[in-house]
Amino acid sequence: MPQIEVRNWKNEKVRTLDLAFLDYPSKPHLVYEAVCAYQAAGRAGTHKTKNRREVSGGTKKLWKQKHTGRARMGDNRSPLWRHGGTIQGPVPRDYSWNMPKRMRRNALRAVLAEKFRDGQLVCIDRFEIGSHKTKDLESALRDGLGLRGRALLLPLDDEKNLMIAAGNNPNVCVVRVLGVGIVEMLDSATVVASEAALRRLEEVLSQ
Repeated sequence: MPQIEVRNWKNEKVRTLDLAFLDYPSKPHLVYEAVCAYQAAGRAGTHKTKNRREVSGGTKKLWKQKHTGRARMGDNRSPLWRHGGTIQGPVPRDYSWNMPKRMRRNALRAVLAEKFRDGQLVCIDRFEIGSHKTKDLESALRDGLGLRGRALLLPLDDEKNLMIAAGNNPNVCVVRVLGVGIVEMLDSATVVASEAALRRLEEVLSQ
């Protein structure tokens, strides 16, 4: 079973943690499907055009049917006229589609395993930084752990100081481990998770 090193804020190895999902094979197409499902669920789907029943105008026939030398025409709400209704225009709809739970979990396994193989998954013993200041968290991540780029922090529960310290930093995102999305992990250069969060994630992904 693969092992990941558990480190403290001084980047010192404390112990190792056995996690079964870290040896999951790479599955790009499954990850692609999960990303598409995530983005489709985020679409508003509020686009709308008015058809001939909804535009302003009358229902009176503009001129008689025959013997005028002009084309046959009904009312002035016809799609052929300016300010007329739209033919087969977009209407509000839901773009989301259901992705099976097992596929979502396997996609998450694939991304976490790939992050681990690339050295982009860091396990820390706990997220107690003792301060709510942004500069202290920035110093702990950059100087303590030696991280660069966007970091995704995964605590097990809500860490008040951690949430406040990361709120003003655009390069740091804090998400509870059971609420993390696959796009958030792919957009981050490094994923930092607490030991308790990874143990809980192991329980969920093994189901």
